[in-house]
Amino acid sequence: MTASAIDTSTLPSLDALYADPRRRRSRERDLGLAWRARDGSTYRVAWIEETEELYAFRHLDGDGRGGGVRILGRVPAARVERELRDWPAHVGSDASYEWLCWQVRRIRARQR
Repeated sequence: MTASAIDTSTLPSLDALYADPRRRRSRERDLGLAWRARDGSTYRVAWIEETEELYAFRHLDGDGRGGGVRILGRVPAARVERELRDWPAHVGSDASYEWLCWQVRRIRARQR
């Protein structure tokens, strides 16, 4: 399936993400634990091998907000390796989450 085959979607929790047995049994590739959004929220990002989904888990903040999962899109392994190879240089910096989302949108647009 190509990167453009699904729209991004939001799930309420990791439990909801792993309710799909394909996701539950699949290997994952971690792409960092401290992606920072402009609004101050932080995310863990990973890629699921079997479904080729890249997802972001929003960490809980001090007010108890967060915990949701956003599926950023389907990205084939070769594209993760090639087009997201610079992610370690960005993770942890201000607006790194927006940089990642922009990269995924760019990948998806090329897949159409």
